[in-house]
Amino acid sequence: KRYISKFKNMIFVKGGKYKASFTDIKQEVFDIEVSKYLVTQDLWQEIMGNNPSYFKGNKKPVECISWWDCLEFCNKLSEKYNLKPVYDLSQEEKGVLKIIHLDGEIVEEDKSDFKNTEGFRLPIEAEWEWFARGGQKAIDEGTFDYKYSGSNNIDEVAWYYENSGAKNEEGTTQNVGLKEANQLGLYDCSGNVWEWCYDMSDDESIEDGIVYRKLKGGAWISNLELCQNFFCTSENAIFEDIDIGFRIVRTIY
Repeated sequence: KRYISKFKNMIFVKGGKYKASFTDIKQEVFDIEVSKYLVTQDLWQEIMGNNPSYFKGNKKPVECISWWDCLEFCNKLSEKYNLKPVYDLSQEEKGVLKIIHLDGEIVEEDKSDFKNTEGFRLPIEAEWEWFARGGQKAIDEGTFDYKYSGSNNIDEVAWYYENSGAKNEEGTTQNVGLKEANQLGLYDCSGNVWEWCYDMSDDESIEDGIVYRKLKGGAWISNLELCQNFFCTSENAIFEDIDIGFRIVRTIY
């Protein structure tokens, strides 16, 4: 039976096992639904009541949002649809995050099990790379090792330094969904804006009390290398910039 999402612009992504670029251990991804597009400014405005973006446009990705802002958005979107929120943000001012499991149990971050959550959330890096590379569909087709999300030709699928206007110092984000989708029907996983992931950075997780979180996909101002599926960088979780946005995922039962 084919899974049909109850939520607009969410796409079913079948789980599987694969060797991710960031580890030698095979990663297991369970079934999730993933937003077809980056979170747009009109959706952010609807849920949050403001628009922090520098490059204004309803169908442009929201940017100038911190990692913590994304978690708040996810919780509010979950509440709108009567889903149990994933994140306990009650100690956010102290930089402490806990995870709310489906049964109501609230656990420390390192004990979190996203298979046991209901609401919208940020993807973990293993999930992001899986769906950006096309998941099981791409493995079956033999296209899982494309450099960029959906193609080896970056101009087909991404807005980046060479085609966003950045080269002429007129760069900007672009409306979502204008380039070709990847194998799963997801747009802009490469380029346009960096995408916040849930994970802490491996090498500089906590430095002077500052937590760094991972970013994937590259942006309108990025070069070719930064837009490749395997590339990862990180930023302070309270950092905001004109080239950072996000997309959302949700666990499927």
